[in-house]
Amino acid sequence: MKIETVSGVYANTLQATNNSRMPVTVTLQLNNFSNLTSSKKWPIQAQLAGGQSMELVQISAANAQFGYTIDYRSEFVQGDPSARHDANISYQIPFIADQGFQILQAADGPQFTHLTVATRYAVDINMPMGTAVVAARAGHVVEVVSQFADNGKAEPEYIDMANYVRILHDDGSWADYFHLLQNSSQVQPGMRVQAGQVLALSGNSGYSATPHLHFHVQLNQNGTIISLPFHFRNSHDGIFTPRYQSWLIPDAPTLNASKSKTRKTLRECLPDGKAVDDAVIRCLSAS
Repeated sequence: MKIETVSGVYANTLQATNNSRMPVTVTLQLNNFSNLTSSKKWPIQAQLAGGQSMELVQISAANAQFGYTIDYRSEFVQGDPSARHDANISYQIPFIADQGFQILQAADGPQFTHLTVATRYAVDINMPMGTAVVAARAGHVVEVVSQFADNGKAEPEYIDMANYVRILHDDGSWADYFHLLQNSSQVQPGMRVQAGQVLALSGNSGYSATPHLHFHVQLNQNGTIISLPFHFRNSHDGIFTPRYQSWLIPDAPTLNASKSKTRKTLRECLPDGKAVDDAVIRCLSAS
């Protein structure tokens, strides 16, 4: 989000530009001013769609013989505050593997890192690096971060160093897939993805004590980003709430076909000097 002052003949304009693909609510709070007149009453709030620019307010000198001063702060909250999560939706298991993986952290168990309203219902799923991570629900890709190394540590300086994919759902909620393998993303912002479509490979980037996938569903609720309770589904358990230390069993074609096979490792599918591409994804998910 960018706020800039556009000069005019008789007044200046504060203009907001949403450079992301997520809807954003922007609020301008006035700190100090002198000799100022404004076209709108402060604080000023506006909602911008992804990629949208908007004139927020016109400001000028109350006494044209003198200049004016203004000091304000801006706040941004992503998501549509009017959105409502579809409680009837269930989510596909967000990975492809020939085995189940255990939930390391969930809302009903000990909370080590999911201590805010934005992460309360998140789950951490234990899985080896190189596991194919898939969309749990259809939506539009709005953000992809993939440049960070897979040297995660549970230390504060690593909090903003996780690779992730963010999917905006049709009801205005979104899902995040965190700690992905460096440069393994198979999607780009603006793409429409379906449930089960490969997004990237699991890794160990960012604030992470062990390789795992962090998954949560979020919503802008009256200006606050909150974590939402959700249900997974599979043919083994039906529709269910993720529980601490329970196992997630994915529905995948490889479950039966791979019983007599040894699953290939990331090193076997990704030789030195080779970039992660569709062939690597197919190798990992089909072996």
